[in-house]
Amino acid sequence: MKTLHAVVSAMSLALILSSCGTFTREERDVHTFTYVDTTTVEQVMNQPGDRDNGIVYPSSRTVIAERTIKQTDSVAVREYPNFIRLSAFEGIGMIGSTLDGKSTQAGLFGVFPSIDDLLFNQPTNSTASTLFSGSIYRFGIVEWKMHWFSEDPDWTWGVTAVEIHRPDDNQANWMTGYGVLNIRKRFYLRKLIPYAAITPHFSIAVFPSPYASLSVSADIGSIGGVNLKAVTGYTMGLTSYNPESNRFVNYPYFGLGISLMDFLNREEELNVEWKNHEHSAWELSGGEGIFVGAGVEQSFWSRENPEQGTVALTGFTARMLNATIALPILDKRIALGTSLVQFMVLGLNEFAVSMLPIRASYFWQPFNAKFVIEPFIEYNYAPSTFTHLGIRGALPLSDQMSVVVVAGYASGSTGSEGGFNLSTRPQANNPTEFNQFYFGIGLSVFDRIFGEGELRYGKGYPHE
Repeated sequence: MKTLHAVVSAMSLALILSSCGTFTREERDVHTFTYVDTTTVEQVMNQPGDRDNGIVYPSSRTVIAERTIKQTDSVAVREYPNFIRLSAFEGIGMIGSTLDGKSTQAGLFGVFPSIDDLLFNQPTNSTASTLFSGSIYRFGIVEWKMHWFSEDPDWTWGVTAVEIHRPDDNQANWMTGYGVLNIRKRFYLRKLIPYAAITPHFSIAVFPSPYASLSVSADIGSIGGVNLKAVTGYTMGLTSYNPESNRFVNYPYFGLGISLMDFLNREEELNVEWKNHEHSAWELSGGEGIFVGAGVEQSFWSRENPEQGTVALTGFTARMLNATIALPILDKRIALGTSLVQFMVLGLNEFAVSMLPIRASYFWQPFNAKFVIEPFIEYNYAPSTFTHLGIRGALPLSDQMSVVVVAGYASGSTGSEGGFNLSTRPQANNPTEFNQFYFGIGLSVFDRIFGEGELRYGKGYPHE
């Protein structure tokens, strides 16, 4: 059954990815240009010697006219967005969804588990609030315009590659859907960036858990691919097709959600060429990985062989679904950013995991090039708590990849209540505090760095 789930999940993601061609609509205008040119050459050949004016001589002027016709074809290609919404991830923390279990303790937005549970599969003794009892996760969301109801605007249909509902920590109550069908209607309260809308939503899944969900949300976004929502809904269905494990569950809930790399187009924007679209972010990235060296006592790479000691590269850092949003102050160079998740592993005992860190930076592009120098300071509050500051440089290799160099300093706590480290056999009672300088180099993929001329600020748009 696990193999079947993996296969169907891969097929759902493949379906979303294979539909990339439908994300852009092309219009082609074919023109034929006809060039007509006439060249006239006149020559006068005077005869030598005297002439008797009483005799009519033949003219010595000759005229040669040449006419040429040239035809060329010209094709003008215009590219437009062909989707209403395209999102990589959405997380919702649910309140009041508990059935016969306890809180998942995933916290706000459903993305703040404890470090011991996340990395070491150890139960937590945390006294943190259990207000958010459950969570919903959605991966790979695509929506297109729905041509029903006499082209009534703002109706969409879409597909979610993978959707997971966890009303509480009892896995018997969890439901998972692959290729989930969605129908939405947006009532816009604000039609300028960032948009605000009230959105009724219906979704239905068939496999591996047959269920249906009805909800209404208040949404704000997208700005730099970041969206926030408050949602109330009701979900009902079977947890599995398997007669031995299926279980009917139903529950109402209220929740708060966030999504990243989530881009929304109003219907009017489907008729705006890609090159003329408004951008709010200096940089967007699907993922960033960096190998780092720090002055730690033991490298992460020697965790299976403690006698090895330290090496030049002692660990790594990684960030996923990153956004650096431009602010309309100080020449728009001041930016705020975040990531879905950040892993910082400087050594065996010096590690941290952060969800949705808050990052402030100065985005400098010297010589008006796409090369970036970015001093930053970042606060990471959960599940590890640490302060992170440094300077980052990024040089694009292509439209979707950049080389990244970082020098930084991190100080804080791993957040492990059990005092675990990252050895193959986690040992308790290790130090949880760390203070380290580091230097690293790596790559950022699915990365797009924008220039100042591509930002929406300063162009005289109505929303400014």
